[in-house]
Amino acid sequence: MPALPLPLTVLCQLACEPSLLPRVRMAIAAIAQEVFAEDPSTAGYPLRWNLAKTVLSPTEAQASSMMPGLVMSPPMLTAAAATGLTEPVAMAAAISDEQLLSAVRQGWNAVSGVSPSSAGPQQAAT
Repeated sequence: MPALPLPLTVLCQLACEPSLLPRVRMAIAAIAQEVFAEDPSTAGYPLRWNLAKTVLSPTEAQASSMMPGLVMSPPMLTAAAATGLTEPVAMAAAISDEQLLSAVRQGWNAVSGVSPSSAGPQQAAT
């Protein structure tokens, strides 16, 4: 893994930022809806669908538990670094909804338990 674009303390503060949590909950619900619309022959679909069913109405605890992995995902690391900020409230506000949705999409397989070797190229776009 290449060097992190921000110190771990800054990334930890972002992962714990309360103002980002409601947006993460909405992003999880939005991606769950996308997964429900997937073709059932999609690689890893049963696991992806089960996660979607489980988090369709994500609780604060579910969203909080996903925050560290979400913040450490390549799309969020890039988005956080691109803000040029280190203060968590300002950084969270500067991350766009599309950047947040992209990070949740990218992390869906890992959270659902789909093996990277079983997920085909189609999964990367979901």
